[in-house]
Amino acid sequence: MKTLQTTFFLFVFVPLVNSAPPIQQESLQFYEYDTDVPMGSLIQQDYEMQSKDIRKDGTNVSLDTSLRLQGDDSERNIPPTKDTNLPTCLLCVCLSGSVYCEEIDIETVPPLPKETAYLYARFNKIKRIAVSDFADITTLRRIDFSGNKIEEIEDGAFSKLLLLEELSLAENRLLKLPVLPPKLTTFNANQNRIKSRGIKANAFK
Repeated sequence: MKTLQTTFFLFVFVPLVNSAPPIQQESLQFYEYDTDVPMGSLIQQDYEMQSKDIRKDGTNVSLDTSLRLQGDDSERNIPPTKDTNLPTCLLCVCLSGSVYCEEIDIETVPPLPKETAYLYARFNKIKRIAVSDFADITTLRRIDFSGNKIEEIEDGAFSKLLLLEELSLAENRLLKLPVLPPKLTTFNANQNRIKSRGIKANAFK
């Protein structure tokens, strides 16, 4: 009986053991810096490592590789704006005593160079002329404010402009005339809202 069991064991199990394929171990790959390794694989591994959280000084710092790769497009989508705080001669054109501030949508009289003799500020959105606008500019000879939205001119706004000869306030919203300088030879106030009671007795001294 024992002989039969031994024979049966050898007949059944030995062929199964011999037919089983040998176990293959995966080969480990080692890379050295001096060997030729595809650059794309190294770059991909580098970005995968950097995209993980890095613990530095006890704080987790998250590196967003997409921002580094694609850049910040938010600034590109911002529409350009007009900077009205720029110096006058960057907003306007200044040429040897003449300042041209035409059609640049300014709402106040810009600070002028002290040597300004001719100011052209036509077709803007100026609503008011103050005494301080020309307090230090005594060299002005010609001013043109045509095509603005001027509603008010402070008393004495032109009182220090002793050399002013030409003044245009046409196409504005004035209800009354200011006191004009004594040397003025040419004055234009057409297309305003001035009525007879808006003209002061001392307007044309």
